[in-house]
Amino acid sequence: MDVLSDVLRVVRLTGSIFFTADLGDPFSVASPGSETILRYMPQKAECVSLFHIITKGKCWFEPADGKPFLLRKGSVIIFPHSCAHNMFSDRSIRPVPLQKLLSMENILGLSDVKYGGEGTKTQFICGYLLCDQRFNPLLGAIPEVIVLTPVDEVGNKHPQDGSLEEPRLPLVPDGWLDMTLRQLADEVRKKNVGSSTIVTRLTELMYIEVLRRYMQSLPEKSNGWLAALRDHEIGKALRLLHAHPGRKWNVEVLATEVGVSRSAFAQRFSNLIGESPMRYLTSWRMQVAKNLLLQPDLNLAMIAEKIGYDSDIAFNRAFKRYVGEPPAHWRNQMLSQA
Repeated sequence: MDVLSDVLRVVRLTGSIFFTADLGDPFSVASPGSETILRYMPQKAECVSLFHIITKGKCWFEPADGKPFLLRKGSVIIFPHSCAHNMFSDRSIRPVPLQKLLSMENILGLSDVKYGGEGTKTQFICGYLLCDQRFNPLLGAIPEVIVLTPVDEVGNKHPQDGSLEEPRLPLVPDGWLDMTLRQLADEVRKKNVGSSTIVTRLTELMYIEVLRRYMQSLPEKSNGWLAALRDHEIGKALRLLHAHPGRKWNVEVLATEVGVSRSAFAQRFSNLIGESPMRYLTSWRMQVAKNLLLQPDLNLAMIAEKIGYDSDIAFNRAFKRYVGEPPAHWRNQMLSQA
C-alpha cells in the first residue's frame, strides 16, 4: 500500500486554473490567501495550492509572515496552502490585488495577464490545484512555501537573494521534473487543442513529484506525517490503517502488527503524527467515507461496514461529529453541485 498515493486519490487533487503573467518592471502584485481564492474557483473545494513557474526574468516574493527573497528564471515556487504573498520588482510600489488582474471573465481556462511598467519583463506560468477534501495530517506536514531552483543555483545564493528559509529543492536540467515543467510551459503558451487537459495532468504529476522529493529531503529525525511514512514501524502502521480502514483496530493490535510494545508504539505514533493512532484512524475513515458517499449506488449501511462501523447509526453519529452534518445531507449537497 502506497499511503501517499492513497491519500492523494481520496482527496482528489485536481489542477484547475492556469494563466500566464507578463509583468514589466516596476510591478507589485498581491496574491490573496486561500479563502479568497476559493471564492473564485469554478468548482467546490476545501483547499487550494498555488504555484508560479518563472520562465523569464526574476521576481521578489514576500509571504505574509516571512522575509522577501529573490527567484530567477527556471525556478518554481509552490504555496501548498495558498498563503497570501506579494510578488514585486519594486517593494516601494503599492501592490495591486491579483483578483483585479485576473477577472472572473478570464479565470476559466488558459488566460493571459499583463501588468506593470515598460522595464525588464518577468514572465510566469501560474496555476491553482484544488483538492475537494482536507486531510489535516498531510496538510500539516507540508510547509507554507516550497521552492525548486535550477541545480547550478542551489547552494550558491546571490547576494541580493535575501533570506530564503523555505525548503529549496534542486531542479536538475533535463531531468524528469525539468522536462515536465518545460512541456507544461509549452502547452500553456501554445494553447493547442487538448492543452487544458494536458496541463492539468502535468501539474498534478509535478505536485506529487515535489511532495515526494520534499519527503525524501527531510532530515532523518524529522516529525510529521511525511516523515512518518519513512519510519519502519509507524510507516507500516499507516499502511495497515490505509489498506484496511474497516478492520477492528485498537492500539494494542496495531502495536503487535508492527512488532513493538503498546506504550512505545502509541508514544512514537503521537510524536511523529501529532495525534493518537485511533484519532488518526477516525480522520482517515471520514476521508474514505466522503469518497464513498459520492458513489450513489452505496447506501449508508454499506459505507459504514466498509470503514469499520457496526451500523449506519454509529457511522451517522461519527460523521456528524467529525464533519458537522449528517452524511446523507453532506452527500446530497455534494452531488447537487457535481
